[in-house]
This record gives sequence, structure tokens and C-alpha cells, in this order.
Amino acid sequence: MFISIGHGLAEIALLIVFALGMSKVLQAQWITAVVGTVGGLVLLLMGIDMMSSVLRGKIGQITLSDQGEQVFAGKISTTSFKRALGAGIVVSVANPTWIIWWLTIGVMYVTQAMKYGWLGLGFFYTGHILADFAWYVFIAFIVATGKRFLTPATYNWIMAGCGLLMVLLALFFLVQGIQAVL
Repeated sequence: MFISIGHGLAEIALLIVFALGMSKVLQAQWITAVVGTVGGLVLLLMGIDMMSSVLRGKIGQITLSDQGEQVFAGKISTTSFKRALGAGIVVSVANPTWIIWWLTIGVMYVTQAMKYGWLGLGFFYTGHILADFAWYVFIAFIVATGKRFLTPATYNWIMAGCGLLMVLLALFFLVQGIQAVL
């Protein structure tokens, strides 16, 4: 939950920057070309690396033991809260798909929301962040209960599938970037 709050803080900061006029700059065709091409190449490399790691048997296996449950039995300290909050911010901002999503789709949503002023942006952010929280609660539930169902072979198939989807997404962004150049 604290990582999700960090993610939400990163997104609200970005929304404010967009709302203050940065979205106009980011809609320039050369920005689309650079973000699409560079982001597409990064995603392509990541996807190929994921798939090849699975094929070579080098993908890290997840640990599905009951030992992790003991971590949550204690008190949540201020330090652990700050670290989780910081991790949410860093993971979000460093994630190329997060950046690409906000520079492409997200900026269009912000532009539409700003037609209704700051209230529209507030409603957009609230709906967006609630969807994020619902998704991450679902993922946490799957991780917490999935140890009964998630075998190493299933995990490898999931990782290979994610790698393939990342390659397909990369190709989409590369095409968008190349089209913007042309």
C-alpha cells in the first residue's frame, strides 16, 4: 500500500507539471519521435532479455515460502514507511512504460480533464489512482495467495508471456516513433 502511495505521489506531481503547461511542449512531434523510438528500443531490449532468460533457464525464481508472512507480523516503522514510499516514487519514475504511457496516453487524458479546470483534473486523478490501487490490491492478493498455484513452470510461462507482450508494445512504440520522424 505504501509503495502505491509513492506511485500516486509521483503521478500527482507529473499531473501538476502537465496542467501548468508542459503538456503543450510534450505534444511536439519530435518529442513523440524521440520517446517512441528510445522507449520502444528500451522495451524491446527488456522484452528480448526476459524471453531469452526464460529460454536459457536463467530467469530468477520467486520464493513462495511462508517466511515472508512473518515480515508483516511486526509494527510498521517510520523508516519502513519512508522506504516503501520512496520505492514507489523511484520505481514509477524509472519505469520506461510509465514514462511512455504518461507522455502519450496520459497527456491526452490530462488535456481532456483540464477542459473542466482543476476540478476536472482532480476527478481524473482520483479515478485514475483508485484504479491503480484496485489493481495493486488485486496483485498483492494474487501474490499472497498464489503460492498454492504458482509453480516454477507457470512462473516461467508468465515471464515469457510478459516478455512477448513487452516486445509487442515495443514494436508499437517504435512504429509510432518512426511515423513521427517521417
